[in-house]
Amino acid sequence: MKLNLFSKLIFAALLAFTVNSFVYFSFGNIYSSKILNYTDFQQQFSSGIYQYRILSGYFVIWIYEFLSTLDIDYSIFKLKFFDADAEPKMYISFFLLNTFFLVLTSAVMVLITETKNFVATSSEKILLIAFSILTVGLSQFVIVPYDISSYFFLMLFLLILIKYLNKSSTGQLIVLGFILLISTLNRESSALSISLAATLLLAKFGLKKQSIIPVAVLGISFLVAYLGMRLMNESFSTSDGNLLVQNFTQPKNILGLLFGLVFFVFPFMVAKDRDSIRNIIIFHLLSIPYILMCFYSGILYEIRLYIPLFLTSLLLSRTRIRKFQ
Repeated sequence: MKLNLFSKLIFAALLAFTVNSFVYFSFGNIYSSKILNYTDFQQQFSSGIYQYRILSGYFVIWIYEFLSTLDIDYSIFKLKFFDADAEPKMYISFFLLNTFFLVLTSAVMVLITETKNFVATSSEKILLIAFSILTVGLSQFVIVPYDISSYFFLMLFLLILIKYLNKSSTGQLIVLGFILLISTLNRESSALSISLAATLLLAKFGLKKQSIIPVAVLGISFLVAYLGMRLMNESFSTSDGNLLVQNFTQPKNILGLLFGLVFFVFPFMVAKDRDSIRNIIIFHLLSIPYILMCFYSGILYEIRLYIPLFLTSLLLSRTRIRKFQ
């Protein structure tokens, strides 16, 4: 059955909404229960590394304050929390924000798969998008305000990057720089967009000025936001501590490492050709700073850390660079 673009967009959006709704309302959240009230959320996300991830933090507060103006009986949701201080209003704020961006992410992924550079049958495209949405849903046992929005910015960056590679223009490069800047205000993992751009630019042009100049422009956009936020806060935190030993000794973190290995292999198994495999490898090599920081200061049990690498690799597995004109 061949579906048109509108049908695919509607399906992907409905699937994203349905999956996230079941995740948030059908399971009790243990892992993130301590930040599900306004005071604790403000304390955590206004200190340490979190204070620089300002965009989605503002979104959550805005939604929370908007919900405060409405007369809602939250008992209709039949929410049960493991922390007595958890607020239904804060939980619903997280749900609305993350579901909204998951719907947007799924829609952008549909548009990416519909470009002429994406080599897959209609059924394969739907299956890849559905698997991506379900994987993101699986990672939502850790609730934070910035993850899913960061996936949206990464996918949007890839969509515009494909257009840039097909027909390079200064305007498109400016748009890419702007997306990267906004994305960095949301989460510093936006640096993965630079790794992605470098991967595809090198695949098309090799180590020439057509690759070097755009990557330099994108690097400057990232540094403007990254350093700017730290200068404004008069602090320069890059991590909240060393968790390297725990990541290799605690059973849950070893399980998270297994997740990363399994989902690292999957894009290779569905890759279209050797060029796609090579691009996935190069992308991971260029993403080593992010990966090392995940091992050093992240918690590997939080499988969300590998999701942006996985989503990007999955799309790279079917993107044929040689078709760029």
